[in-house]
Amino acid sequence: MSSTNNQYHHPKYISRTNTQLTTLTPNSCLLAVLLVTRSSSGPTLTFHYPPRPRIESPQTRNIRSQSPSDSSSSSSSSEDDDADETSRTTATQQPGAASDAESRKTRFRRRDDSDADRAEPKKPRSAETVLGFKTEFLADMLAPKAAAARGRFEMSVDDIVYIGMPVHVRPDGTWRRSRKRKKKGDVEEDDDPDEDGDEGENEGYAPEQEEEGQEGEEVEKGVEDLSIEDTGKVPEDEATKAADEDADDEREGETPTEQTNTESSMNMFHIVFVLNPPELEYQARTLQIYDYVVRRFSRTLKYEQDKDGYVWKEAEKIARLKEQAAHEDISYSELWRKIIDNSNLAHAISRIYIDISQNKIAHIFLNNHRTLSVQIPIVTEINRLPTLMDQPMPGLPLTTANSFGDEETEGDSILAKHFTLLFLEDIETIIKDIVAEPTESSASLAHFVKNVKPTQSFVQISIQSGIALHEIQVLARHLIQWRKARPIPPIHQRNTYIVSPNADMKRVPQLIPVYSKTFPTMPGLEKMLGMLSGPPRSFASFIPSKDHRGAYLEILAWLIRHSLVTELRTFAWIKIPRHIKQAVHEERLRQREENPDSPAPDDDEDEMLDEDSFILDPSKASGIESAWLEMACREHSSDVKALFERMLKYLNGQHALEKIAVREGIPRKEVRKVFSVMEKIIVYAKHW
Repeated sequence: MSSTNNQYHHPKYISRTNTQLTTLTPNSCLLAVLLVTRSSSGPTLTFHYPPRPRIESPQTRNIRSQSPSDSSSSSSSSEDDDADETSRTTATQQPGAASDAESRKTRFRRRDDSDADRAEPKKPRSAETVLGFKTEFLADMLAPKAAAARGRFEMSVDDIVYIGMPVHVRPDGTWRRSRKRKKKGDVEEDDDPDEDGDEGENEGYAPEQEEEGQEGEEVEKGVEDLSIEDTGKVPEDEATKAADEDADDEREGETPTEQTNTESSMNMFHIVFVLNPPELEYQARTLQIYDYVVRRFSRTLKYEQDKDGYVWKEAEKIARLKEQAAHEDISYSELWRKIIDNSNLAHAISRIYIDISQNKIAHIFLNNHRTLSVQIPIVTEINRLPTLMDQPMPGLPLTTANSFGDEETEGDSILAKHFTLLFLEDIETIIKDIVAEPTESSASLAHFVKNVKPTQSFVQISIQSGIALHEIQVLARHLIQWRKARPIPPIHQRNTYIVSPNADMKRVPQLIPVYSKTFPTMPGLEKMLGMLSGPPRSFASFIPSKDHRGAYLEILAWLIRHSLVTELRTFAWIKIPRHIKQAVHEERLRQREENPDSPAPDDDEDEMLDEDSFILDPSKASGIESAWLEMACREHSSDVKALFERMLKYLNGQHALEKIAVREGIPRKEVRKVFSVMEKIIVYAKHW
């Protein structure tokens, strides 16, 4: 988590899961990252990493996409050996991430390397090839005119995809629109919807920290739900909107004048990510890399270029190093090491390639003051087991308790304040990393980490620690985004826990010594797993005494952290038996006889008298369903009736009963009492 120059960023995007488990496997499919610039002398492939990108065969790519543990792209100095072949290329510049505009098709002659190209030359040559193309040809392909650039750039050549967001200079020589601020008390108006502060924000630990000269912006602006959902990709409307905003600057610059900025002659730069995704994962992979990496990195560079010409200065520095190397006895790999050592931008590009290709968080430090962290969000849990058609992924947490948000209108997300964090690393290690990166909020973050307990909800932690609930939720999101923790319902000894059906049991031999060192006086790992593999029962029944409760709950948290155990939750439906329905029917007949004006029993009623009925949504019960419920509760006390009415909305098979106590503030004992009294009309099911 610690890094020499880097701080950590505030997340401004949604972390989501995919309904197709085959696309959940961590694999960025990243082959290379290219920096293309264009000046008055034409387009140039200024820098690329790795030095010799390798084009993988389909067989190798398939193997890699099926191996979560080996997801990094190789940077070996070998190139595609394909013979001189004709390839069909489809180039599209899309206005939105989900745009399906008609593609323009062009044939290009595929260029391949000679044996000399694959060797390690002493001096770099001007006729260099990258990814099978001459650099001049590749640069020309990746340098679209301003009129053709509409936000997202996407070009496919055979199985290779080039994804980017070209940035062009504006007609007035600037790179960003200026902000217009209204008078104090008025709502601030941003003249450029593309410039929402994303590229200019301080990407550090501090949720509320601002750098000198930075336009202030509250952290919570733009903070979105990090809930684990089953969508798998950014919704098309959101992605399209985001890309359309990115294109706003380009629309105004469709006919740019010759470079008017006296600080440089550059009129365009383009960071291009090169991928080779499996065919069935094309959309998911390209959307992920664009939304979470390409767009953020490009917009940050645009901000820095507009501020002081950063990108062009770095491009000139790289060009000078290449020119010097042409007159020195230096190898190709040595030149690249020298460029990375001397160019801040080249170093950032190399870090992004290395970390993203290994599915890590890339922390970079730009222009001596700007920190940025980018990543492709990984899957932190699944809510169903893989089918025979899915790729198995043992070891991922298996649970349906995946709500984490703060908008009460979004279903179960009201539970956010009743969730807690389960750390995925030792607390001491996390605190050490926080202290190593001192910021204004380091103290509060460390204080929060010290006070987090997996047995206490955010509300309880707030009360005990004195940290405001809103601040706790912001800090928690940071730790989740940094992959240091994941949200879970608080662990409780009265809940039921089982060995996860998706547990990676092959890891148990490796975990045994770790467990023994952590809990030297407690029952062994094999024994604990054996107990939890039996008939499901309350975890409290495994605890020998009250004095052992704390230690056993620590063991339980450790087992959940390593995805060996999951909570077995209870779901329920209301089932009205025939005799209650008959009693309601007879009562209505009597009322009809006594009062002819009262509603007569419906005929859907007469037909249903001979069978039991489920009330699928008790919170929206029909008239007859409400009569059935009233009849079922008639013999019970008013206290039971009142509590039962509060609990009705959870009895539709969609909500775990374990959350009723924390959500409604009802003691667990009272919840159990109500369900015991009403057991004749309730059907239960157990599920993770």
